[in-house]
Amino acid sequence: MATLIYDCAREVHAYTGPGILPEIFKSCLAHEFRLRGIRFRMNASVAVHYKGIRIEEKLFADFIIEEEIAIELISSVRKAEEHLKKLNTVVSFSGCSMGVLLNPAEERLIDGFKKITNLKRITL
Repeated sequence: MATLIYDCAREVHAYTGPGILPEIFKSCLAHEFRLRGIRFRMNASVAVHYKGIRIEEKLFADFIIEEEIAIELISSVRKAEEHLKKLNTVVSFSGCSMGVLLNPAEERLIDGFKKITNLKRITL
């Protein structure tokens, strides 16, 4: 599935080029997912539960793909570490098995595609 996500992102990146606004890239990527029949939630809310209670703080992922992979888009390498922490938290609480940090501003998209695995799934 990660390869399919990368292929979709690469298609958008090839069409738009690097450095477009993240919101535009996100909309184009959603369209590419639809064209390929990939189930996704965009701007997906992730509930946070801790020891039997639901925490009021909510998390959001740019995309949740097939309820298995969370995607976080970034537009700046400077903020990559912050986005990586957020993605790790989303992956942990969502039950997704993997997260993808995607930076479409990179000249070569492969340089802006980072996968993380869920080392600690938090269950309800």
